[in-house]
Amino acid sequence: MPSGTRARPTVRGVAKGIRETVLTFAALLGLVCILSLVLGFFFKASFVVFRTGSMEPQYPVGALSLTIQVDAKDLVPGDVVSVRRESATALVTHRVVAVDPPTAAGATASLRLRGDANISDDPLPYEVATAQKVIFTVPALGAWVMASRGPEFLGAATLAVTALVTWAYWPRRRVAKAAEAIDAAEFGDPTEAKPQQ
Repeated sequence: MPSGTRARPTVRGVAKGIRETVLTFAALLGLVCILSLVLGFFFKASFVVFRTGSMEPQYPVGALSLTIQVDAKDLVPGDVVSVRRESATALVTHRVVAVDPPTAAGATASLRLRGDANISDDPLPYEVATAQKVIFTVPALGAWVMASRGPEFLGAATLAVTALVTWAYWPRRRVAKAAEAIDAAEFGDPTEAKPQQ
């Protein structure tokens, strides 16, 4: 190869790099899933997506928060929690304004909440024994999570996983021979090079 020229990447090299990148990403994704299961089992952790602007600007729409379950009596004003009324199905994630501890063992605590962007407290207190306390938040990530629940993403993910499994278990020798043939056609076969006189 003449001096001063850069070696061009071969097909085998590019394919190997792509394979390693995809497998690394899949391994990291699997690690995140395992970590989520462990957190959910031991700490009753869960994720909350902010769908409204009631907690802006600190918690914008589309933000994703990690929460853990705590006793409602242990909360203090300023904590951000997710709670659900007995008669409702949707979670409400607002900031604690006041806590009235339970008056008897096993009783519920009364939480007064308010959204950061709201000018008044929520209409009624929340009578709960436990609540999901927000630990940390990542802006915009929740929008990706919500999008991943759609049929388009699920279909694309299924095709991607199928392609990855097929690629991982495809006969290596056949792929290697095909890559060598492409490289030989583009760069020439070094075994056929004639010695210089």
